[in-house]
Amino acid sequence: MEACKIMLPEYVAELLDHLDRKGYTGYLVGGCVRDALLGRQPEDYDIAVAAAPEQLIHAFSGYRTVETGVRFGTLTVLVQEYPVEVTSFRREGAYTDSRHPDRVEFTDSLTADLARRDFTVNAMAYRPDTGLIDPFHGEEDLRRGVLACVGDPHTRFSEDALRILRAMRFCSVLGLSPDPRLMAAANSCSPQLSEISVQRIFSELEKFLCGEHAGQVMRQFIKPLCTIIPPLEKAVGFDQKNPHHIYTVYDHIAATVEACPPQRLLRLTMLLHDIAKPYVMTEDANGVRHFRGHQERGAQMAREILTHLGCDRRTIEKVCRLIRWHDLRPAPDRISIHRYLLQVGYEDALLLTQVRRADLSAQAPAYHDQLSQIDAAERMIRRLQAEGAPVDVGGLAVSGGDLLALGIRPGPQVGELLTALLKAVADGKVENEKKGLLKKTLQLQEKAE
Repeated sequence: MEACKIMLPEYVAELLDHLDRKGYTGYLVGGCVRDALLGRQPEDYDIAVAAAPEQLIHAFSGYRTVETGVRFGTLTVLVQEYPVEVTSFRREGAYTDSRHPDRVEFTDSLTADLARRDFTVNAMAYRPDTGLIDPFHGEEDLRRGVLACVGDPHTRFSEDALRILRAMRFCSVLGLSPDPRLMAAANSCSPQLSEISVQRIFSELEKFLCGEHAGQVMRQFIKPLCTIIPPLEKAVGFDQKNPHHIYTVYDHIAATVEACPPQRLLRLTMLLHDIAKPYVMTEDANGVRHFRGHQERGAQMAREILTHLGCDRRTIEKVCRLIRWHDLRPAPDRISIHRYLLQVGYEDALLLTQVRRADLSAQAPAYHDQLSQIDAAERMIRRLQAEGAPVDVGGLAVSGGDLLALGIRPGPQVGELLTALLKAVADGKVENEKKGLLKKTLQLQEKAE
C-alpha cells in the first residue's frame, strides 16, 4: 500500500462534486476505502457528510433517492442507476436491542463518526483532495494483516453481537488475523449471539464460509461458531480413533471446508457433513471407533439446523441429499457409475465428486491415492452425460404409451416395466433405442407371466 490515491468511479466523483457545490464536504468511508487499499474492487460505495438528514434530502432533491434509514441519517442516492448510501456524521447511544442504537446524535466531526464503527479497517475515510483520513490506524492494521476493533472490543460486540460474525467474515474473506483482544471479546460475548435474528446470523455465516480462509477462521472462532450451531460443540476435540483419520471431528470438518471450492452449497455441506459422528459413535474391542449411520443422522441434523437458521428449502434439500450420499464410493467403471447415477442423478453426482475429494483430502494421507478413483469416476460421469445416458425413465427411448401400444395392460406394471428397462440399460443389457427396448419389454413380460 503506497501513498493512498483511490480511483473513483465517475458516478461517485459526481456525488462528491455535487456535495461540494451544495456547501457540504463528503468523504468515502468504510468498506470501499478498505477494499481499495487492498487492491480489491469495492462492491459499493458509502459517503459520510457533515449534514443533517433534512439537509441531505434537500441537497439531493434533483436525484432519485430512497429514504432507507433517515432516522439514523442514511439516504440512498441513485446516480446513473447506481445506489450510493450517503450518511450524516453521527454519534450513537447504547444498543439495548443488540442491533440499533437507542439514540443517534448528529455531529460535524468526522473522527467522532469513524469512532462508532466496528473495526479499524472499516474506520477510514477518503477524499481525493485530502487523501486518507485514518485516526484509528486501520491502514497499519491492513499492512500487518490484523483485524482489530475500534476502541474496546467488548464494548463493540456488546453493542451488536453480530459484529462477532462480521469479524469472522472479514478474517475469512480478507485473510486477516484477529487481534488477541478482539478474539478474547468474541469468546466472552458469544452468548449474546442468541439475541440476534437467525436471518442476520445465516447471512453472515454464508459469507464467512465462502471466504478463502474459512477453515482457519473455524479453528480460531470455535466458541462463536458453536454458539450459533450448538451440535458442533461435540465435534470439538472429538478423537476419531480410526485409521482413516488423523484429525478430530471438528478439525476434519474445518479441513474439508477449506479443501472444497468456495461455493455456498458445497461449503454448507462440508460444514455439516460429519456433524452426527459424535452422536452415533461406537467403539470396538480394539479401541477403534466407528460411525455407522452418521450420513443419515447427519442429514437429519442438517435439516434441523438449516431450518432453524432460515435457510431456503431448496438449499436444505440439496445439502441433506449430499450429506446422505457423501460416503457413496462407486467403482469408476461404466456399469457401476450408471447404476450410481440412477440413484443420485447427474447434478448431484458431479457435486459429490467435489464433496468426496474434500472429505478424502482431510483424511489420513495413506488413503489419498483414492483421489485418482474419484477423478476416474468423474470422467465416466461426464462421458455418460455427454452420451445422454438415461438416469430416469423420462430419458428412455420408449414411454408408457409405447408399452401400452405393445399390448401391456394399464396399471402399475407399466411403471415397473419402465424401471426394469432403465436398470437393464444401466447394466448394459440393452441399448437405449426403441426397437431393442420394446423387445426387452416383451421378454420381461414373458418372465413375469
